[in-house]
Amino acid sequence: MKKSRLRVANGNSLLFGNNYGGYPKRVFYNFSSFRKMHPRSPVAIASCGIDQWHRQVFRKRIKSDTFSVEMVIDGVFNYTLDGKNYQVCPGEIFFVQLGMDSAMCCETEIATKKVIIFDGAQLFQTLEYLELNRIAHLKPQDSGKISGIMDNIIELSKVSSFENFRNASCECYRLLLEISAQNIASTRPAGLQRAIEFIHENLEHPITLNQIVEYSKCSGATLHRQFRKYLNCSPIEYFLNAKMEMAYGMLAGGTLSIKEIASRLNYSSPQYFASEFKKHYGKTPSQIR
Repeated sequence: MKKSRLRVANGNSLLFGNNYGGYPKRVFYNFSSFRKMHPRSPVAIASCGIDQWHRQVFRKRIKSDTFSVEMVIDGVFNYTLDGKNYQVCPGEIFFVQLGMDSAMCCETEIATKKVIIFDGAQLFQTLEYLELNRIAHLKPQDSGKISGIMDNIIELSKVSSFENFRNASCECYRLLLEISAQNIASTRPAGLQRAIEFIHENLEHPITLNQIVEYSKCSGATLHRQFRKYLNCSPIEYFLNAKMEMAYGMLAGGTLSIKEIASRLNYSSPQYFASEFKKHYGKTPSQIR
């Protein structure tokens, strides 16, 4: 098999590298026509699919005009982002970042990856908000969950329709949320993460500090110190803030009455709920509704 060179320029962005025989072997699906119909979508699917590489294949991007999430299925990829090198194994993810320089090849004879390429009018702002705009490599705590969302996107993309474009774009946003959550969780102590998960699973129930401490499997002093270090609040403050965020979402996008929301979140009365809400947001529940 012979090598062939690739070179594509798009403004300041440059993509170049080598192909090798029939590699990379790609089964990709593209939504370019539907993207033009919905140009203001904050986050959208551009294309996706399965990408199989040979050791002789190479790619380098200068000031990338693309953001993609790429999960290795088998084999091992070598990935470089802004001069830092990463070995990416099955179940792990690497990210092609907007505006950054990157390079990739595979270390094994053959390597395969799932690829989701993103688009959207607010893609960069979304990545920045989710703290995904500088990440290069992630070893997910639950790679199966991320892989499942990627499979959903690819499956939806097999049938080209505007409905599938919208649904696949929603799944793209869900994918970013899940990756962000797992990325943040990977930097936190396990006890702190257990406490956070327990709190979010029980926002509609009255819980105590002792219950949070017990579920975290840490001492009370250790847990309090970790909340202060990583979240700048106490466990109970975090619980109350999370309840307020849930209440805001119910008010802004739901159909429950203020009385029903207060009851659901275990406030003693709608008046007390309204008072606490105004302290937190500076507006009454009625103003948000």
